[in-house]
Amino acid sequence: MDLTRKQVLLHRIHQHELDRRISDATELAVFSLGVQDNTSGSALLSLAARLDAPSTDDFTVTWSVRGAPHLHRAGELKAFARALWPWSDADARARAARPKVDDMLASLRHIATAMRSIVTKPMTKGEVSKALTPLAPKQTIEPCRGCQTEHVSDPIFRLGALPAGLRILPEEKTVTFERIHGWPGVPRKTAGFDELVHRYLTLHGPAGPSEVAGYFGTSTREVKKRWPKEGLVEVTVEGAKAWLPEDLEIADAEPPEIRLLPPTDPYLQARDRDLLLPDKAAQKDIFRILGRRGAILVDGEIAGSWQGRVVSGKRFEVTATPYRPLPDLLPETQVLARAKGLDDASVKGD
Repeated sequence: MDLTRKQVLLHRIHQHELDRRISDATELAVFSLGVQDNTSGSALLSLAARLDAPSTDDFTVTWSVRGAPHLHRAGELKAFARALWPWSDADARARAARPKVDDMLASLRHIATAMRSIVTKPMTKGEVSKALTPLAPKQTIEPCRGCQTEHVSDPIFRLGALPAGLRILPEEKTVTFERIHGWPGVPRKTAGFDELVHRYLTLHGPAGPSEVAGYFGTSTREVKKRWPKEGLVEVTVEGAKAWLPEDLEIADAEPPEIRLLPPTDPYLQARDRDLLLPDKAAQKDIFRILGRRGAILVDGEIAGSWQGRVVSGKRFEVTATPYRPLPDLLPETQVLARAKGLDDASVKGD
């Protein structure tokens, strides 16, 4: 099967439930990998693009995929912890971006175990870090300019949170951890990564090992070693080799006229950005390292970027940067405003 770019995008739009709005948040397909969040509440805006009445109340927040904060169904966290546990020292070093650390896997297990023992009540990140540093392997401790001290490397600290069975309390302004009750302990070995590959390819496929590796923050070499031998079918996209779950049919969706997707929206997490957005200048605008912008999805294509802010405590204002002529953005901006509990919305050009 040789698929065109348009076929792939329409298929993904359907898999991400952007061609419709549904009523039950717990049934959203994007929660198969979790929904990334940040301090501005981007996950709620991702849900607003898919739900009639968006709410994050039924989900648990923790640092999971790539050590980033994600909303997950609470009942899936134990399985996620096992599936995301690194296979080897090389894999752990890749995920922590620490190539010079020896015995990385043992160090991560030591840190996760210590974090679990430290957090016996709600504690801020700073409190946990201060208690953890004297217990951590020396090779994981680094100087920090911001703190004017030394503590466990932030990527390693983040990777330890989920294996330690810690969740983040969303109601707190400062990152605050609490134990997840009934936690079975730090994983002994990786289990269930094949299922995560299947889930990635369901949402972001067709794709291959390099895209899967990029999404989970490891190396293509490590993923190729563990690429599933069953359950996938090989296809091509514009002539390039890729894979899909063998039980998945290509959907022919009717794209929405418009959706405003926040910067960390699941749809934008696909790692084949040249397919998602071929224009290099537009890629640089959307996928900034700092100050990333949301995407304006129009008739199945990213047609511009946007930034939002709350004005006077009651109005949600969107500033749009068009790549081509845009339809009226106000109705969709009002959807986001309502999701944030605001009374009014407005749109202006960049």
